[in-house]
Amino acid sequence: MKNFFDFVAPVYERIHFGAAASYKKISLLGNFQKTDRVLDLGGGSGRIAKFFVGKVREITVADSSQGMLAVCRKHGGINCVRTFAEKLPFADGYFDKIIIVDAFHHFQDHDKVAKEVERLLGRSGQLIIEEFNPAKPIGWLAYAFERLLHMKSVFYTPASLSAFWSRRGFDLKSSIAQKAIYYTVLGKTTAGR
Repeated sequence: MKNFFDFVAPVYERIHFGAAASYKKISLLGNFQKTDRVLDLGGGSGRIAKFFVGKVREITVADSSQGMLAVCRKHGGINCVRTFAEKLPFADGYFDKIIIVDAFHHFQDHDKVAKEVERLLGRSGQLIIEEFNPAKPIGWLAYAFERLLHMKSVFYTPASLSAFWSRRGFDLKSSIAQKAIYYTVLGKTTAGR
């Protein structure tokens, strides 16, 4: 059965603009290296991942939408894997960086996703998240739109997202708020989790 993202996949990159700006901000915040293995979790069509091709050792998109991954494969140079964020088929500590762009609110079980992210990130790994801020007008509109579509999205403010990850063993490195979206950069805690 097709879901919303399978349905919009063929036109998603045309209606969801701003990928280049998101990549630029994420790239600066993440200090990506040529040797990095990067996971774009919930990366759908590869609209952000495509910018990493040739700039990092490996870029992988993990997404549950077959339609979005069909678009992703057209970009070339991206490993496109159909899976759910709550149970990922990668080795422990495999990734240096994980990005989640406008997707965390879609994941069904945030606790399981956090455990998977913690498992997959290497010892000094970083997690970079871009999300809509539901406390801002445009962020609230994104929330309302997804409610109209009967999505079970759970949006976090910057402070509540940082607190969520802190309780799960991550240190806040930086948080940058813009008009409607914000970026949160987290690292695995040095306390030895």
